[in-house]
Formats: sequence, structure tokens, C-alpha cells
Amino acid sequence: MKWVGEAILKPTVVRIDQTQIEELHRRLLDFNESSDLATRSEYEAFRIMFAGEAIIGYTSGKIVSNGPHSAAAVQNAILDMTSSIDTKLVIGSDEAGKGEWLGPMTVAAVALTPEQTAMLRALGVMDSKSMSVVRIKELSRSVRRNALKVESLLISPEKFNSQHEEFRKEGKNLNDMLAWAHTKVISEVYETVKERKENIKIVVDQFARVKTEARLRGKIDLGKIELVQRPKAEDEIAVAAASIIAREAREAWIDWACMKFGFDLRELSVREAYEHANRNDFSKTTYLQSEIEGKS
Repeated sequence: MKWVGEAILKPTVVRIDQTQIEELHRRLLDFNESSDLATRSEYEAFRIMFAGEAIIGYTSGKIVSNGPHSAAAVQNAILDMTSSIDTKLVIGSDEAGKGEWLGPMTVAAVALTPEQTAMLRALGVMDSKSMSVVRIKELSRSVRRNALKVESLLISPEKFNSQHEEFRKEGKNLNDMLAWAHTKVISEVYETVKERKENIKIVVDQFARVKTEARLRGKIDLGKIELVQRPKAEDEIAVAAASIIAREAREAWIDWACMKFGFDLRELSVREAYEHANRNDFSKTTYLQSEIEGKS
């Protein structure tokens, strides 16, 4: 990280498929301002100096640019690689808050054309789990500006608590609720894009394969599309974009709740949250109960 006047320039990080690393390396070297450098560890696939700024490509697919000029070069090179990415329109879905006691559970679906996929990859859209809240907010705006369609569903803690109890009485669990929520946002996005000429692929981060497919079949003719459910599906840009939308919605709700209650809910301990008179309004009480019982 380097200083420019009063501002701090943070490295720009994007992620590409590991199979595209060598192609990106070649394309970056095509720029007149580029020169190849020796790598410094076994984890580096390449190291380039561009206009006085370093670009480091890692074998994992992570690309780090240490300045605005190098970041722009990486973005342009990735956009030029559009022809080598999936040619299908992709609908990705993901959720946030399903395992945390604080705040809502949010689920989102995002539809991207191949060109939009390339653009969002170039802008740094990737798995949101390691991103700061500030970065999540920045990228959520990029997703909304560039995606074909975005849908999200927010299940407030109060609604989650009552719905979770209803599902439990019916002999169902959290996976049934997730399958319902994912199906809702995916089907709403699908209704918007189904008349387009592109082939459509739906990608879901796997949590309950049979339940999810059964729910989707009730809303969508799966004979006309490709359905993919797999672990760590965030390497699909549409799923990563959905995770960003879902996380941004959850964090925004928590910010709003902090203002409503007049203190930072994120600083509450499990015990403090459990003993709070209004815990049903800001927490998933079943999770609180489990944590309290686990520690007793």
C-alpha cells in the first residue's frame, strides 16, 4: 500500500480462473508499458511492472495491481478475454446470514450475460467472504449497474424466527427455508430473462441438492436450462455477485437496526443479546439459544 498526497492507494484485487492465468500474462505483456519480472515465490505465476506499478498474478487466480494504471490494464486485458469465458447467460444465487445470530437472512440472485460476467470479474467481483463492508458496498453498486437483473429477499429476524418455527412444526429445517428462498429469487430473475435467445445456466452454492431442485422444478422448466449445484460456487461470477448483493443487504439492515436501538448491535455478546428484551427483533433466537446451551 502506498501514499499519494493525503490519500492511500490500496491494491486492487481481482480473481480469474486458474486456466486463464497464462493468457492474462501474455496479454499484459503486449502493452508497451509492461516488463516481465522474476517471481518471488512458488505461489506467484507472474510478476509484471506496468507504468511503474507492480502486477502480481498468483497461481490461485488472484491478481493484485498496486496502482490505478496497472489496475486499468488488468481490467482491459480481462475484458479482452471475454471470448474464452462461458457463452451462456448465467443466473447465480447465494445467501448471507444463515449461520449468524445477528440480523436477517438475505438471499439474492443475479443474471449476467458473458460480457457482464467479464466486466464484473474485471471490476473485482469475487467471493465476498473475505471482503470488508466498505468493499462490499462499492461492488454492490457495480453489480446493480452492470447486471442484467438483480433480485434479493430479506427475511428479518422476527420473520425468520416465526418461519423457522413453522417449518420445524412441519418436520422441515433450515435447508427447506433456504430452498424456498433461493427458488423465489431465482424464479423472479428467470421470468425476466427467459425470453432471451441465450442458453441459460443456473448456478447455486450447494446446500441441499434434492430439496433445491424439487423447489425449482415447481417454478421453472429445468428441461430447458442447465442447473448446477456445487460447493464453493462463488468462483462463478454470477454467484459471487449474488453473495455481494446478499451481504450488502444484510449489513445495511444491521446498520438500520443499530440506529433504531441506539447502540451497536455488533458489539453485543451472545449472553447480552439473549438477555435483551427485544432480542426477537434483531436476532435469530434459535441460534442464540443453541449458543447459550452450548456454553453452559
